[in-house]
Amino acid sequence: MVLVDIRNPGEVELGRIPGSVNIPLAQLRNRLDMLPTDRPIVVRCAGGWRSSVAASLLRAQGFDNVWDLAGGYNAWADAHATA
Repeated sequence: MVLVDIRNPGEVELGRIPGSVNIPLAQLRNRLDMLPTDRPIVVRCAGGWRSSVAASLLRAQGFDNVWDLAGGYNAWADAHATA
């Protein structure tokens, strides 16, 4: 699986999911060659709206196994926060 973080660089500096690849949404169409076609792709942003757009774009470009991380980075960070 490839986890694609489509947030902007300033957002990524605030935190990231280990192992994710950062390709901002505005650059995604021009950087499709960076993504594998033989593995699942999970896209995510901060809260979910941009990753939904990115997933739709990837599917329209022929990527078949694309998923959107529900709730984005914020939900992941909340789930992994230490008390």
